[in-house]
Amino acid sequence: MYKMHGAYFWAMDEITSERTAARRKGAKRERTRAALITAAGDLIRDHGYEAATLEAIAAKAGMTRGAIYGNFGNRDDLFAEVVLDRWTPVMPEYVPGTSFREHMARLGHAYAAAARQRAPVAVHAASFQLQVRRHETLRRRVAIQGREIIENAARELLRFYPEEELPMPAVPFIKTLAALGEGLMAAYFADPEAYPEEVFVEAFKAIASR
Repeated sequence: MYKMHGAYFWAMDEITSERTAARRKGAKRERTRAALITAAGDLIRDHGYEAATLEAIAAKAGMTRGAIYGNFGNRDDLFAEVVLDRWTPVMPEYVPGTSFREHMARLGHAYAAAARQRAPVAVHAASFQLQVRRHETLRRRVAIQGREIIENAARELLRFYPEEELPMPAVPFIKTLAALGEGLMAAYFADPEAYPEEVFVEAFKAIASR
């Protein structure tokens, strides 16, 4: 399987990441951090950025506000960890023997499914995304994380398809796929009837063509 960077983490979905699961099995400090990250992510997902105050996060985690400052330098540090924890790439299973175009069609199906899953929380997720844009320190941290994910995804892609099969070098191609997926999902959130699954699939198949 290769993981395709997709749609930021803004899904705020309910899938527990491997990273969170590992924390919960770790030392007490790691479990505390994991609980705070989960609480912050759930509040943003369910109620939006404005609801995720330090007091609300601590209360939801069953801790004091001091626990947050004991584990994170500031609010931005906590939210940066939420981004990393909830950044769930759209990642269709790689099927050996399938052509690159066929795999892109699978990616289109995967983005369409993600759009349907994420639509109920799109407004709250967007509110947090807006705050990231407004806070330069947090924006830079998220950008660094994003670049790392894109570079990893590019390396994974090249494990299955040689670069000469791609319409452009791997890193910019991954960026293009992510932008296409995010744009299609944003359009779907605004007008679901106008963007059925076949629109997603045909778009990704088209970008696979030279």
